[in-house]
Amino acid sequence: MKEYESFKRIGVEPQRSYYIPFPESDKPKIKYGIIDRRSSSEFISLDGNWKIKKYPSPEEVDLGLEPTENIPVPACVNAFGLEKIQYVNVRYPIPFLFPSVPSDNPCWHYRKKINLTKKEGRRYYIIFEGVDSAFYLYINGRYKGYSQISHSTSEFDITDLLTDGENTVDAVVLKYCVSTYLECQDKFRFSGIFRSVYILDRPEKSIRDFRIKTDFEGSDGILKFENLSDFGVAVKFANKKAFAEAGKSVEFICKNAKKWTADSPCLYPLEISCNGEVVYEKVGFRKISIDGRVFKINGESVKLKGVNRHDFNPVTLATVSLKNLYDDLKLMKSMNVNAVRTSHYPNMPEFYQLCDAMGIFVMDEADLETHGACAIEGGYDFKLWRKFAEDERISEGVFLRHQCLVERDKNRPSVIIWSLGNEASFGKAFFKGAKYVKTKDDTRPVHYEGIFSSAETKKYYHSKLIDLTSRMYPSIVRIKKEIVDNEKENRPFVLCEYTHAMGNSSGDIADYWKLIYSEPQCMGGFVWEWADHGIRSPKGFLYGGDFKEDEHDGNFCIDGLVTADRKVKSAALEMQAVYGGKLSSEVKKIGIPSETPSDAKINISVDEKTGELTSILKNGEEILKAPVKINLLRYIDNDRYLIDDWKNKFGLNKLTEWISEYRKTDEGYFFKGVLAANCLKPVMSFEIEYAVKNGELEIGIDYELSDFAKSIPRVGLELRIDKKYCDFDYIGFGPYESYSDKHVACEYGYYSSSAQKNYDRNYVRPQESGSHYHTEYLSVKGLATVTATSPFSFSLNAYSTEQLVETLHDFELPKNDFAVLCLDLAMRGVGSFSCGPALDEKYEIPKKGKNKFKIIF
Repeated sequence: MKEYESFKRIGVEPQRSYYIPFPESDKPKIKYGIIDRRSSSEFISLDGNWKIKKYPSPEEVDLGLEPTENIPVPACVNAFGLEKIQYVNVRYPIPFLFPSVPSDNPCWHYRKKINLTKKEGRRYYIIFEGVDSAFYLYINGRYKGYSQISHSTSEFDITDLLTDGENTVDAVVLKYCVSTYLECQDKFRFSGIFRSVYILDRPEKSIRDFRIKTDFEGSDGILKFENLSDFGVAVKFANKKAFAEAGKSVEFICKNAKKWTADSPCLYPLEISCNGEVVYEKVGFRKISIDGRVFKINGESVKLKGVNRHDFNPVTLATVSLKNLYDDLKLMKSMNVNAVRTSHYPNMPEFYQLCDAMGIFVMDEADLETHGACAIEGGYDFKLWRKFAEDERISEGVFLRHQCLVERDKNRPSVIIWSLGNEASFGKAFFKGAKYVKTKDDTRPVHYEGIFSSAETKKYYHSKLIDLTSRMYPSIVRIKKEIVDNEKENRPFVLCEYTHAMGNSSGDIADYWKLIYSEPQCMGGFVWEWADHGIRSPKGFLYGGDFKEDEHDGNFCIDGLVTADRKVKSAALEMQAVYGGKLSSEVKKIGIPSETPSDAKINISVDEKTGELTSILKNGEEILKAPVKINLLRYIDNDRYLIDDWKNKFGLNKLTEWISEYRKTDEGYFFKGVLAANCLKPVMSFEIEYAVKNGELEIGIDYELSDFAKSIPRVGLELRIDKKYCDFDYIGFGPYESYSDKHVACEYGYYSSSAQKNYDRNYVRPQESGSHYHTEYLSVKGLATVTATSPFSFSLNAYSTEQLVETLHDFELPKNDFAVLCLDLAMRGVGSFSCGPALDEKYEIPKKGKNKFKIIF
């Protein structure tokens, strides 16, 4: 069998906790609040320029040929035109040939020449922190080993293969291997040496591994240090010294220890020494416990205000820098986030040190997802998923991922939960790995939502291998029924994914947190997800399908609270408010400016067949750029599963007004009719009346939706006006866009904006944006003021509803000579239905309603 069709890692050192050793003579430097590993003279970075050559398959690689192209390391080959870019979500990118992979298996020969002074009594270890998906390693033309598990560290002792002077490192990186079947995460599929590579120059007898545990006795902290090395080590803590023999432990007492929490991340220095080498560690005193149904840290119930985070940069792709990590965490802290789930793989090691220092709880997740298994017969079948999880041929691959996860990150105080992976169902293949996690670490609970997908038979659902119960995207009703009110469910409950933040979204986050705060069993949740996966191009951000992929999942990767370049969207602001403890925003009494009708002469014209307002003349000047239409349509990403019905069942994109009654009145016109598309029943009946009174225009609408018309997005009017009328003031929820279910981040008040600022250009896929809920007053500067009998929603944008529905990329939006004013009697909530529960009924628009707009010119 080929190495890449088995789960073996060949020639790789046993997985250990992450650290960078220093000679005793070195003084560590600090960068972004953590030790700068480059300040150790034992750390030899191999990052930088490498040579590279692409081959069609591993069998065709010729190490005798010198690679001629250049590539930086770390980097993804896809960023340099050396492989196509593809985004798929729940499908494998290859045929399901398990354990084989296609013979068409691109690979890349990397080469780096290094000069090294080889010293007696030293060992040299080369470390690859991330390679997708597998690689062979050669030193000076001699085979050293083979490794896989893309997001795990691979360490090789290369001492015996090195020479004094110039050395050649060759790595042959494969696009596919058997691990491809266990790494089917929702992300762009990138390849290459995407994390750092370095050599550690260490003493022959040196620290290998250790375990740090903390506990409390009253107010005192207890530090237990376990030496997992083959040699004794000296340990220094709080000006006290001890010697830990090989395989033995020592303890320290820290009087009145300050507890480590996300709010107060107090860390104590610890030094571990052996044979002239020092490891500088940080200790956080904290204790995790489960008290009945309640998750606690340091004896207190904790609510996890979390986000799911992928490693992603819009230019460097899966390669992220230390600054990228720091900036993400800093922005998260400013948005009241206190927890991160490392979806769906371990992050680079320094990420956890930053979380220790900055105060972020971490759910650390294994590099495991088999989502594609449920789609191998063309549908989406949970039985196929369960069958794969029962296949003991993958047991070793699953086990190694769990082992790598726990061994590398076991000493990080920020890691409070182990997660066995994501969306891989559960079965016999998990037993060995899950038991390893439970055996190796009894201080942290184990999470795995995938056990729920095996719940059809209830065979494993209450397994003692899993300590928490978890769900993705359940409705609040379902949480109450299945968790809170279920006497048999006695584990703490976490939402590992919720309020899917795709586009104009997260309208349900406050409702979730009203429940979470009120129920001790609910320990919080992790928003999906932190940032968009949009790849920057000269035109703008690109997503699935923009790279001529045969299989892709479109813009489903554009689902972040912030953009790919970390600009904040309204969903992030809503989360920030809710995570900060604000769960509602109330209407305030604000005086509406008095308006005196001008002496402008207003004339209107209508289409007697459709009831449309075709002309508004103000002192002979035409105000309209197009007839005023009744508008029932919109697009947001959360409407993606509804829009086919809206178009095909209800005809919302091709409605025509069919008038049954028309008459002139003393002050204008009255129409009664229905909205219907060809071949379809009417979706709505309406009455509309236009009346001109001095310098005022009144538009009264009375509507009733047909019984069969479900989840209609809005009922309102769309007016196209000259773009010079782009500035406006309003009284309503602002200054951000606001909807019936999404206005906690807003305050009720008086605000000013413009058509250009009002629409959020951060939506990569254009969509409904900039509406303002419960508006009582609108002034379009230079044109008119608008009030109404009842509060209304409005937006004034530079684009029409039709353009926002049909345009696929932000950079494809046209420059118009008009602005678009939408006056909505009712606007549906935004919810999170792109990958979440259906919108709560209370946020649907009323089946019938009426309002009268007064427009004073």
